[in-house]
Amino acid sequence: MKRRQMLKHFALATTAAMLLPSCIKDPKKVSIALSNLNVTGEEEELLAAIADTIIPDTDKPGAKTVGAHLFTLVMIDDCGNKESKEKYMRGLRAFDEACEEISGKSFSDLSVEERLTLLKKIDKNEVGLKEDVVTFYMASKQYIIQGYTSSQYFLTEVKPYQLVPGPGWKGCIAVSETPNV
Repeated sequence: MKRRQMLKHFALATTAAMLLPSCIKDPKKVSIALSNLNVTGEEEELLAAIADTIIPDTDKPGAKTVGAHLFTLVMIDDCGNKESKEKYMRGLRAFDEACEEISGKSFSDLSVEERLTLLKKIDKNEVGLKEDVVTFYMASKQYIIQGYTSSQYFLTEVKPYQLVPGPGWKGCIAVSETPNV
């Protein structure tokens, strides 16, 4: 009798041990798979906050909503060489520290106006930042804008994309007369 109880308890404990990891969800996981970059959920949120500051949501979706920050990560992951990826990641990890030195708060704790003011100062190079941080911000800004302007929303709603050769082209026209050659 004790053996059966022990086997039941052992089977229950084994099942619980197998199911427990799938029940616990890490809320700070990166939402996309990257091959070469090791980005945390907090770093992705920081990049999303920067994207939301550069192109905010208005009556139209902003950069964060269309996923321009994810586009940025994919572009850095796929297109950069090893040195540029390392420099980008060093800048990403040092960005919040730099914000705290300048404003006394982390970037995510700043108000929208303070974020915008800080990014404008970085653009104009008014604050002395490390080269890695400036490189990170400038590359992120470039890819966020590129990601937004190449998003499905932008190309269908804001500036509709026209397929080449366009609606005025007539590819098949009957030739009524041929010129004398």
